[in-house]
Amino acid sequence: MKVALVTQLRRHTENRRRLLSAICLTLLILASAATARAQDTQDAQETAPPPMKFVSRAERDQLAAARDAKARTRTSLDLAESHLRRAEEFSGARQYDEAATEFGNYQGIIEDALRYLKDTHNDSGKTRDLYRKIELTLRAHGPRIEMIRRTTPYEYAVHVKETAKFTRDARARALDAFYGDTVLREEQSTGSPAPSPEPTQQPLNNKKDP
Repeated sequence: MKVALVTQLRRHTENRRRLLSAICLTLLILASAATARAQDTQDAQETAPPPMKFVSRAERDQLAAARDAKARTRTSLDLAESHLRRAEEFSGARQYDEAATEFGNYQGIIEDALRYLKDTHNDSGKTRDLYRKIELTLRAHGPRIEMIRRTTPYEYAVHVKETAKFTRDARARALDAFYGDTVLREEQSTGSPAPSPEPTQQPLNNKKDP
């Protein structure tokens, strides 16, 4: 009788212990989820608004005045370089809102340059050098943007990181267009069917039968 009572008491104690463990685990999970949501909300509140990607009216007029695609592309890259240089200066002076505006202008200029070449000169072999020029310029810009990101506070650095990603993607687009145009021109230059091989002529047997 006493043994049965002790066994029952032990089982009851073990069940209560398991129940308490399950409750504690559930509360811990709920607390972790609440903390994560609060952190996400805090991060969203602390992040500065993203810069607007656009090309100003004055710059559009300047681009429209270019005499040809080469001059327009050179003007685009000069404007992009100017915006990036000002972003570096503003970041060094801790004027991060102004730097973000420059990054928005920078992205707008590069996007406009790639779209212009694609829409108006996609089938021209002359665009190869222009795409290559864009790619080389963006390659040089990448480390400079990364340097700005490293010295920028978190609430602004997240958008500098997005600018760095945009630059990498734009460079990849320029490379794709460069090599795509090369392949197209090579196919066009060798588009005629290859001549059929001439049949092999069997040697004549001039030996007379005995």
